[in-house]
Amino acid sequence: MPINQQSAQPLSAQIEDDLRRKITAGDVQVGEKLPSLRSLADEYGVAELTVHVAVKKLQHEGVLTSVSGRGTFVNAKPEDLAAGEETSELQAIRDEVRELRVRVEAVEQAQSEADR
Repeated sequence: MPINQQSAQPLSAQIEDDLRRKITAGDVQVGEKLPSLRSLADEYGVAELTVHVAVKKLQHEGVLTSVSGRGTFVNAKPEDLAAGEETSELQAIRDEVRELRVRVEAVEQAQSEADR
């Protein structure tokens, strides 16, 4: 996908979206090494720092991972991470409900004993 220099969307966000699309479509596989920042900058026609910002965002999301001295690799497909986030959020809610249930039961038991 060519980068639109005239777009209101930042160049780094356009690159981020394009890399995410390539990974989702399977053009770049999980475990595969990405080209260097310099190569990607040349490919997109932008500065290396612009590519670096996009790559860092995808690393923060868990889509990419960097290994010092080896490069940047695809860690997971974006949709797989989204499902994992929903699962962990749901588990956190369940844990909180469980904790609240225990606390309410303790209050009810204490109230019952006080009423006796």
